[in-house]
Amino acid sequence: MKLKITLLFFAQLLFFQEISAQCTGADFEEKNGIAILEMEAKTAGSWRIESSSGASAGKTLAYRGNNSFSAPGSSVVTYSIKINSPGTYRFIWRNKIGVIASHNAATEHNDSWLKINASNFYGQQGSSRIYPGGSGKFPVPNGASSGGYFKIYTNNINWSWSTWTSDNDGHFVYAQFNSAGVYTIQVSGRSNGHFVDRMVLYKEASYSLSQAQNLSLSQTNCSGGSTTPPPPPPTSDNIAPTVSFTSLSEGQSFAVGSTISVGVSANDSDGSIVKHQIYVNNSLVDTDGSGYTPHKITNTTVGNYAIKVVATDNEGATATAIVNVVVGDGGSTTPPPPPTSGNTAPSVSFSNLSEGQSFAVGSTISVGVSASDPGGSVVKHQIFVNNVLVDTDGSGYTPHKITNVTTGNYAIKVVVTDNEGATATATVNVVVGDGGSTTPPPTSGNTAPLVSFTNLSEGQSFEVGSTISVGVSANDSDGSIVKHQIYVNNSLVDTDGSGYTPHKITNTTVGNYAIKVVATDNEGATAMAIVNVVVGDGGSTTPPPPSDTAVSFTLVNSLTNGNITLISNGSTITANSNVNINATTSLNAKSMILTLSGASNASRVENFAPYALFGDVSGNYLSGFLNNGSHTLKADVFSGSNGTGSMIGTTSVNFTVGGSNASKTSVVYAYPNPVLSDGKVTVKLPAGASDDILYSVTNSSGIQVEKGKVIVGKSQDSADLQLSKVGNQVPGVYYLILQSNKGIYSIPLVKE
Repeated sequence: MKLKITLLFFAQLLFFQEISAQCTGADFEEKNGIAILEMEAKTAGSWRIESSSGASAGKTLAYRGNNSFSAPGSSVVTYSIKINSPGTYRFIWRNKIGVIASHNAATEHNDSWLKINASNFYGQQGSSRIYPGGSGKFPVPNGASSGGYFKIYTNNINWSWSTWTSDNDGHFVYAQFNSAGVYTIQVSGRSNGHFVDRMVLYKEASYSLSQAQNLSLSQTNCSGGSTTPPPPPPTSDNIAPTVSFTSLSEGQSFAVGSTISVGVSANDSDGSIVKHQIYVNNSLVDTDGSGYTPHKITNTTVGNYAIKVVATDNEGATATAIVNVVVGDGGSTTPPPPPTSGNTAPSVSFSNLSEGQSFAVGSTISVGVSASDPGGSVVKHQIFVNNVLVDTDGSGYTPHKITNVTTGNYAIKVVVTDNEGATATATVNVVVGDGGSTTPPPTSGNTAPLVSFTNLSEGQSFEVGSTISVGVSANDSDGSIVKHQIYVNNSLVDTDGSGYTPHKITNTTVGNYAIKVVATDNEGATAMAIVNVVVGDGGSTTPPPPSDTAVSFTLVNSLTNGNITLISNGSTITANSNVNINATTSLNAKSMILTLSGASNASRVENFAPYALFGDVSGNYLSGFLNNGSHTLKADVFSGSNGTGSMIGTTSVNFTVGGSNASKTSVVYAYPNPVLSDGKVTVKLPAGASDDILYSVTNSSGIQVEKGKVIVGKSQDSADLQLSKVGNQVPGVYYLILQSNKGIYSIPLVKE
């Protein structure tokens, strides 16, 4: 009997030792479908552990390094997680903007790089799925992404669980783990002043979003360990490791297309090496543990390669070595010979696109390509859209997808390169919506849709921490609704297709919420509704402060930043496009909410002057559009930022756009379009335009390339322009701006 008890004791001891060993090296683990970790549990590089009001454990991980917008690899913190139950998990983190910018505060200092080394790492919004750049999977998100990292951003200044990827097309973040085991999560610094507090991975089938966000839940330390902070950093008596390259020397040269093997030797005199990291041109490309396998850089192209290795010992101390090598000269001081005259250039064409093909607004354009090389092989495919490189593939081409397209002209170019450096090019121009068509769009026929809120009313109050469900009703009398978009304080937070699922604003904080819905029908027409709700007064019946006249409004030209006219009650103005409205006040304002309703709808929260209805960038006004008809413009002035604190003034004005000509529609267009190399263009003028008409042309980056003036008579309905500089420009989309006595007009031009 004693023998049985003894054997049972040792069996149990071995069992518990095995459980403990399974968690060796893991920072936290998934338990029952959820994994939680305070992110300040680890740090690296320019990440700092700082005390922060509102942080879940009183402290946060704050990035205080240089901005690293173009690529990840700056100050990488690596967390390890033990997954017990395979499956798909949604990733969220609690974060905030720790540095408040003087302009566009909600979109600066607001993001970090994230990489989950799972079986599959992707973003999802409805049926749309995206993958991080550099993963080899497509499509990739809008904006920055490389090295297998997503850019994860928030548009909330205060603490929130806002976790988005893909600029202006927010996708949730997911990780799929096909088997149980230990995986890594890497966080790399991107924006100085971004704070991250707690991260959570959870199965959506097992937990609701609000349950996953519950701060009363303890972090899931591996093997049920305590939630106490990690041990202090290594003491001063720890000897840092050493590291060097074994196969590379400074300035070493390699031939194009060769493979560079990165040999490394690292040791630690008083401990052991637990991690090796390889960076190429500041991008993390390989992470190994204690055992290092030489990283290989394959299919090298001409250029300079800065290769860095970082070795970490068992007490967290690091050592770094850097070597710079060159690809392309092969060590020779003379340039390589050109391709032999016997090489036949490749050929390329589009397999599914034709010149002038039309697409609906919001659709996806798949760019199919067929390329061949009779004397060798095609080794590179490059796709350009409006002269911007958007995709590069090697010998195998995956169709590039242009998603969520907006109205305009798209010049799509493919360049293929063969194994001897010869290239071939093909270009096709397609149109979305009415694009740059030389035929003016119809002025009637399609009836715009209607949209309204079903459960929210103007000025409705909610308690702090409550959830606001945004119910919407949209219909189209002569077609169908194909897209619903929800904006909160002018930030796009949700996009649905024809079927709308109520958007939920969770964990609300004190403040004003301007909620906007935009519905789009099957012919591209839109309808908009705006409602302003309040969080924090608990339904207080205290009336708002009395109306104040301390705010004045000025119509400005967004192209020149110059004032056009003051707007007062009963004003009539004629300008429609390339305009903005500036609100000025003598009050001690910390923020202003501007709301436009009537024939046009817009809403904006501004924290700094100029208080511009359509926004500005460092005082340069962004362009807006005013429809003909009656409008009401309201400005609410607050003592705190983002519409918080006390309302210290409010002013409203009623004005009309179009005056006696409000019922007339002026169709303005240019032809030929695309513009020919001679730059000669005829412009159909707005009805009644006369005298001097100023014109200018800018490229898609807003840089002016041409300007001038033309004199027309009262009965003249068109004018000839000589845009010789445009005729000599590179292919792309340009914008012709006309300023006449009948208003300001913008016409897209295509240069092939």
